[in-house]
Amino acid sequence: MKKIHLAFQEEKLTIDTECSSEIINKIEEYININYLKHDLTNSKVASLTVSNVLLVNAVYEILSLQKEKEEYGEKINRIVSSF
Repeated sequence: MKKIHLAFQEEKLTIDTECSSEIINKIEEYININYLKHDLTNSKVASLTVSNVLLVNAVYEILSLQKEKEEYGEKINRIVSSF
């Protein structure tokens, strides 16, 4: 179980995951930045709902970037090894 501190809520978001602390920190940062960026403090939607939507977006975006980074790393390694 990992906890994510949300700047706009007193409670922490608890998720059951085996992700590294680095990934959890990126997710936490993504949620907090995007909440403020979209000025959702006066939203009619509950902050828990907003944080859940941002969590889904964060996981998708961060894991997609991680996968892309790994794929590029593999391509670079193949190119370097061919020299």
